[in-house]
Amino acid sequence: MLTTTVDGLWVLQVLSGIEVLAPELGLRPHLPSVETEQMALAHPVADELRAAGVITDAGGVDDAVLEWLTVLSRRDVALLVYAQTPAHETEPERVLLARFAQWWVVLERTGILVRLSSAGTATSEESAGVLINSQIEQLCGELKPASLRPVTLDTAELLASVHDRASLRAYLMDKRLDSDQISTLTLAADTDRSAQASVVAIQAGASDGPARSHIEQGAVTIIDTPQGRLVSEHVSRGGQSWMIVSPGSAGNIATAVQKMVRRLPAEDEWYSHRKVV
Repeated sequence: MLTTTVDGLWVLQVLSGIEVLAPELGLRPHLPSVETEQMALAHPVADELRAAGVITDAGGVDDAVLEWLTVLSRRDVALLVYAQTPAHETEPERVLLARFAQWWVVLERTGILVRLSSAGTATSEESAGVLINSQIEQLCGELKPASLRPVTLDTAELLASVHDRASLRAYLMDKRLDSDQISTLTLAADTDRSAQASVVAIQAGASDGPARSHIEQGAVTIIDTPQGRLVSEHVSRGGQSWMIVSPGSAGNIATAVQKMVRRLPAEDEWYSHRKVV
């Protein structure tokens, strides 16, 4: 693993000749016409990278780090994770888990701090699923699933009806949910008491999105409450969008993520699909 700053990553980006790395994490593109290798090598953080053996005096980048950067820049499919804890004074953690061919790499950003590492390789849907689930577990940690009878809600109706805690409670009571369901869902929506990690699937090289990327609209959200872990997923049926909230067991989370990535344009080949350049 490499731990550095946003500036350190910029130095590596310039020396690697990679123009676009991970805009999803708020990282701006490298501009070769005005940002030279000499500028990068003269940056104060370059001394730290040299001392760590990440770059040479001549500006060469460590082979492993260069491979990780290449996977990120040439990715075919990625999962973007946005994690927020109840401690609102801390910045949310943003993570990009990217696949190029069979190689997977993780780039994490919290404030100006970034961490870059290999996540391994996967050549089948099963092995890719195991890899993703392992990364989610590393990010979220372990927590017992909440005791909840699964709830299905109309997404459009929910968004139109709920504006605050009081309207959420009224909406849930109108759905004739039991007291335990109402209590658990109300707690899950309380960002002062519950942590959330939302996972979004992205396919590069698709023609139906900005910058030729398809962003799957149905995110999976892992919610850690004082009563245990929940998982929320969005599905479309009969022309309607639904939100399903279930106990956040490892199996339920894995199933929700698998259904999400299968909704990408590559469908069942999401783990091996190569973008057209």
